[in-house]
Amino acid sequence: MHLTCCRQPDARLFVSLSKAFSLHGFRLSKEPCQFKNLVHLSSEFLMKQHNYWNAASFTTSTSYLHFSTFQGETSADISFYFKTSAPDGVFLENLGNSDFIKLELKFATDVSFSFDVGNGPVEIIVRSPSPLNDDQWHRVIAERNIKQASLQVDQLPKEIRKAPTEGHTRLELYSQLYVGAAGGQKGFLGCIRSLRMNGLTLDLEERAKVTPGVKPGCSGHCTSFGMFCKNGGKCVEKYNGYSCDCSKTAYDGPFCIKDVGAFFEEGMWLRYNFSSAGTNVKDSGSRTLLSSKEPENAVFDVSVNKEELSFSFSTTRAPCVLLYISSYSQDYMAVLVNPSGNLQIRYNLGGSKEPFNINVDHRNVSNGQPHSVNITRKGKEIVLQLDHYPPTSYSLPATSGSSPTFSSLKSLFLGKVIGENASQKVFVVAVLVYSYELL
Repeated sequence: MHLTCCRQPDARLFVSLSKAFSLHGFRLSKEPCQFKNLVHLSSEFLMKQHNYWNAASFTTSTSYLHFSTFQGETSADISFYFKTSAPDGVFLENLGNSDFIKLELKFATDVSFSFDVGNGPVEIIVRSPSPLNDDQWHRVIAERNIKQASLQVDQLPKEIRKAPTEGHTRLELYSQLYVGAAGGQKGFLGCIRSLRMNGLTLDLEERAKVTPGVKPGCSGHCTSFGMFCKNGGKCVEKYNGYSCDCSKTAYDGPFCIKDVGAFFEEGMWLRYNFSSAGTNVKDSGSRTLLSSKEPENAVFDVSVNKEELSFSFSTTRAPCVLLYISSYSQDYMAVLVNPSGNLQIRYNLGGSKEPFNINVDHRNVSNGQPHSVNITRKGKEIVLQLDHYPPTSYSLPATSGSSPTFSSLKSLFLGKVIGENASQKVFVVAVLVYSYELL
């Protein structure tokens, strides 16, 4: 497929296209106009993202992960996130002969940081005004040095305990570091992620892969972070985080906040030319310009018996053409706003004398508000969904063929239709983003 960006004299064109086309068996070329932002992620950034979402799920009260002994003789800096619905449980523990260090959820509202360097046990507790077993992410930061120790949970006030002026200062540990249950104590039920100890992130995921009762990653991220998917983006759970699905919106980016639509003023239009996978871009370049002379016998074998089309738009113009797909045959498809401001879909396939019209009369779409359209055709069966209304099924009239085929696809137009049926030469003021899939 080739993209041609065109406009009439003195017309202004504001286009930012970055949505990927899904074209099975075809390629997309954005020459001579190219609007695409390339984002290069450094390995350092990717590693930080991995560490941030490095998580493990503890599914039984006796499950735990073990690591080498924590080396925190004179300084300990521990931080992590946890999420649980259990009222208590041990986050982590490391033992010595008599020395120890431990972090735990003692009660639904209390996080405890306790240790002993030989002067007797010390315990610092942060009490939350609301339960912490609410299945939401909470952050814990515990620090200890020879002068003081502190504990902070989320944005609650930090609790600080001064170290005694005399006595032992070194934390001497010998056992392995246990994350979760240890020593017969009730273990932690829930998720822990981004566990850092003295600047090093423990790889919970890798250890969880070979540990019974512990699973790598953590589900439920959308419960805590789904609100970051903006403009109608859908939060999608991943084993080590989440992502925002922006495919049904006019936005892109990690959180669906990057506008990738196009604003059409009168006289503006875009055309995408279909070509077969084997067609050389250079050879077919002359046919990408609307002003060029296209050989009448240059018919590519781009025919489909099913397609899926989805896009979003907003317009105050009625009537107008939102989208038009032409062919080298008499077949075409159009998505229009009729004079009443209602959506209309037109299919003319298989040499029909009259187009098959689908009129969506229950909603005015020329009200300047964003609307989404999803159209799926398989043979003669069509499923149309407008906005969040239930999908509606339609059937194309019977033709001589067993399955209607959209023959010899030629071009896809956004805005003004050029060089086609004169009756379709209307304008559109709309913001569009779409993906067209040849199935």
